[in-house]
Amino acid sequence: MPNYRVLAAVVLTCALARPAAADDPPFVIGSQPSWVLLGGLTTGGTIALADKGAFVGGELSLAVLRDANFVGMYGDAYYDWGANGTYVTAGAELGHRLFGLDGGVALRFANGGTDVGIAGRLTVGIGMVGLYGRYMHFMDVMQNEDVIQIGLAIKLPLWTSGGH
Repeated sequence: MPNYRVLAAVVLTCALARPAAADDPPFVIGSQPSWVLLGGLTTGGTIALADKGAFVGGELSLAVLRDANFVGMYGDAYYDWGANGTYVTAGAELGHRLFGLDGGVALRFANGGTDVGIAGRLTVGIGMVGLYGRYMHFMDVMQNEDVIQIGLAIKLPLWTSGGH
């Protein structure tokens, strides 16, 4: 005598099963990279070696995230009341968990001229908020060639893509 329960289970399984569609995402083990565009506010103060004063401005960064690591590029611009001028920096960034490091080119527009230099910054961040220290060195200037700043960056995700 046939077992009707087993036969019913086989028929039901075949009826509900469907072949994989071409649109189905591939099966992946592990994390997937995710791109993120962040934008926000940066503020702080120049504390040593150059004209001391407060600054405020904005920052954008585009990075790829995977596991607890990120790598990308950034750009920021801000007005510094100590130098009575505008700073612009841009370069590469990388980090792991709470810690980030970035660096690149620095421009200072002050006192009717443009100074060109290099910048490096170490950031400790939690969520949208990062505390940082930045060092800049400007070439071919007689004074205020070295700048040390501390600051606060608040960045929000403007766009994301990829990942799960």
